[in-house]
Amino acid sequence: AAQVVAQNKINGLLGVFQKLIASKTNDHEGFYLLQSMVEHLPSDALANYVKQVFFILFQRLSSSKTTKYVKNLLVFFFVYVIKHGGSNLISTCDQIQNGIFGMVCDSLIVKDGAVQKISETTDKKIAAVGLTNLLCNTEEMINGRYADKFKPLLLALISLFELPQDESIPDDEHFIEIEDTPGYQTAYSQLIFAGKPEYDPVAGIGDVRKYLATNLAGLSSRQPGKVPGLVGQLEPSAQQCLNQYLQAAGVNIQ
Repeated sequence: AAQVVAQNKINGLLGVFQKLIASKTNDHEGFYLLQSMVEHLPSDALANYVKQVFFILFQRLSSSKTTKYVKNLLVFFFVYVIKHGGSNLISTCDQIQNGIFGMVCDSLIVKDGAVQKISETTDKKIAAVGLTNLLCNTEEMINGRYADKFKPLLLALISLFELPQDESIPDDEHFIEIEDTPGYQTAYSQLIFAGKPEYDPVAGIGDVRKYLATNLAGLSSRQPGKVPGLVGQLEPSAQQCLNQYLQAAGVNIQ
């Protein structure tokens, strides 16, 4: 990775990313490249480019939004949360347009139900861990500007665990849904960062339901009384699922 930085290849890689992301057929390849860069390059090496990258991502979202694009975009956002934290994702989004992170929550995650459409196993796990980190370890989601998104995002996460995958695709998009489009993968990592061992951002996490339970319990111990009030607003069936996760993990919220 140091060699890439030293040779100042980042501009070249981002040029390739920009071309790929503009294509409905090849945009998933752009996300593989971007994820590899976020994972393997030092944060300070990418710092000058992050705003430009997010601008390109939101520009494509507004100009030609497809189901496939939104799924890949959300997985990338969750990789970003896992790597850099939820507050960093929120501030980076809102630099592009004030309040745009609220649109990501309301329109993409909740209204479009795009998390439910994520299909590949590792991608689902990335979504579960990223959403958990966003909810439980991000001040803006708990007491800040986006606290009203906590309940709908928690419900989206429980739905990811409990409901079947939503495989519906709008009629006008069938031609761009490549069969067996691979999900998160390391092809680009191997190509660009040859010799680097495979990297899975959620490799160390086993049971994602337990991960949610222990993180909610951690939030509860840091802010007593907060979590039961939030959980109490959920539908009874969702509360029941959550209680099962907590019992299985041997933790409680207070």
